[in-house]
Amino acid sequence: MKKAIIEAKKHLQRAKELSKSLPSHFKGLSHEEAIKKMRKVREELWEEKFALRS
Repeated sequence: MKKAIIEAKKHLQRAKELSKSLPSHFKGLSHEEAIKKMRKVREELWEEKFALRS
């Protein structure tokens, strides 16, 4: 069990390092523009996941 915790911490640290190296999708956007972009992505995901099932 302790080994699993150590491995999980290593994976979390690696994920943090990777996320820091990637550019933000919201860089240069105003608060309102960022919200619009998130809403658009959410709608696209909704359509892709749920609309095709009916």
